[in-house]
Amino acid sequence: MEHINIYRSIALILLLLFAGCAGVPKEETKEYEKPAEIVFDQAPKTMAVLPFENNSVTETEKYAPLSKGLSAMLITDLKNSNTTLQIIEREKIQAILKEIALSQSGSVDQSTAVKAGKLLGAQSIVFGSFMVLGNNVRIDARIIKVETGELLMAESMSGDNSGFLNLAVELAGKIAKSMKVAFNPVSLKSKGNPDAAIYFSQGLEAIDRGDKEEAKRLFSNCIKLDPAYKEQVDNVKGLSK
Repeated sequence: MEHINIYRSIALILLLLFAGCAGVPKEETKEYEKPAEIVFDQAPKTMAVLPFENNSVTETEKYAPLSKGLSAMLITDLKNSNTTLQIIEREKIQAILKEIALSQSGSVDQSTAVKAGKLLGAQSIVFGSFMVLGNNVRIDARIIKVETGELLMAESMSGDNSGFLNLAVELAGKIAKSMKVAFNPVSLKSKGNPDAAIYFSQGLEAIDRGDKEEAKRLFSNCIKLDPAYKEQVDNVKGLSK
């Protein structure tokens, strides 16, 4: 009889344990949730290139037109190098600079650059200066983020004053690198004639004042001295009648 009671007690315990296990809800299987993707702040991709300030010591007036010429070269080099940068047209930049009464060869500080960038709808803006001293030229360039005024790039380069076209390509490459975009420049066979750069820049000034015939003459002289400038001339808008 005692054995029967023991068996009954064991059975009762097992029954209670079984009932208890059955009453515990199974843990729900949750689907794997992919962690939220981290979005890094991307470098601004809409860019404007302002005219460069002329700080030349040698023949200051002669090299003054390069204020426009150098920025125009950079615009062409960046547009034609298959980058993902959206480069604002030179003509639109000129119109905005005229609107804010900024001298095309005048000084451009950071606050002025930011103001121009906002009016142009640019996310980033390039500005700087150049200086010709004897046969040497130095170019200083900066890129700032228009929204915050953050400095994105500060570069200086120097070379022979006959190589403006090559220096512009080199600087365009540095700009693209700082913005983390690909840069595939068109190969140049520049003869390195400094007067070609002057003629090209004077042609831009003629275009801006509406003298197309004078512009064509100056551009023609430019290409005769250095055929490598043809790509630059072809990028100038408003030349055809």
